[in-house]
Amino acid sequence: MQKAVFRKEEIILGRVRTCLESGKKIQAFDSLVAEYGKLLRQSRRLVTMGDRMQNSLNELNQSLTASEWKYRSIFENVVEGIFRASPDGRLVEVNPALADMFGYATPSDFLACFSRVQEMFRSISSVKRYENTLERQGSLRAYQTEMKHSDGRFFWGELSASLLPEQEEAPGGIVGVIVDVTERKCMMEEMCRLARTDSLTGLWNRGYFIELARRELARNQRHGGALSLLMVDVDHFKSVNDSHGHDVGDQALQTLASVFCASVREIDVIGRFGGEEFVILLPGSGRMDACFVADRIRAAVRDEIVPTRDGPLQLSVSIGVTSWSEKTRDLDELLKYADIALYAAKKNGRDRVEVFRRPCCM
Repeated sequence: MQKAVFRKEEIILGRVRTCLESGKKIQAFDSLVAEYGKLLRQSRRLVTMGDRMQNSLNELNQSLTASEWKYRSIFENVVEGIFRASPDGRLVEVNPALADMFGYATPSDFLACFSRVQEMFRSISSVKRYENTLERQGSLRAYQTEMKHSDGRFFWGELSASLLPEQEEAPGGIVGVIVDVTERKCMMEEMCRLARTDSLTGLWNRGYFIELARRELARNQRHGGALSLLMVDVDHFKSVNDSHGHDVGDQALQTLASVFCASVREIDVIGRFGGEEFVILLPGSGRMDACFVADRIRAAVRDEIVPTRDGPLQLSVSIGVTSWSEKTRDLDELLKYADIALYAAKKNGRDRVEVFRRPCCM
């Protein structure tokens, strides 16, 4: 626009010179005054526009200043940990809450120990998942993983992060929020444990035992191998409750649970099936090994003494044993055969082990 104004001025000046040379002075000055009047009005409009632009710029600057103040206030005072990083993960800035979460007094102390986002994670697998998800989706939401504390322990953090778009005035980067969810994680795990275990003995309850057993059966069907099941019942347990009270009965069941746990391997699955009945799944154990384990449990129970006000109480158990075969269809059938063997042990005098043997016609 300025070039157009100056060009017009040059033309006017040229006309004036021509008029002066030809002697038409008054007409030339009239034309000059008129054109300069237009230029004056244009200048005034430009000045007005400039003032408006300046006011707009001032308002924008005030708004940016207020936004920066709000951002800084939030960044400095929220309880969630916030970080900014370069596109390659180099940490640029962290807020005080993040430094405190990791056990550092100030953000500077934190940045002196951690230079990259990836260094906050406990495991390489967590780093890979973080990087892959962020690269593939551009964001990561509520990702829970273990993170490193300054005192050497690990805590559970819930991470959400996003890639910032690249712009001419900014190279982009990563912004993330971390929340310490260790307490929540522990509460959830405890709730899951309580939902899966028998409150009296601490063994798996009936429902979760069945879930674990079905998983093991599915694995066994895929890969093959031996597998056996023991069904254990306490002999004359009703008389224990009737003679000594339910408190002693509960103590007896807890003692039995300890004996079972001490008599089997870590990979074996023990559950309280109900009342005084227990089940034990033995992955990788054939009939002979299962019978050996069952007899060991029976003997260990006989050697265990439960103290009562009326003197020591000795218990015994009857155990039914069955093993997986190609003809076994599912867990229900396995439990049925173990129960048949247990009934035989009861019928044949108790305090003994009986093995289910499939009839030839089955």
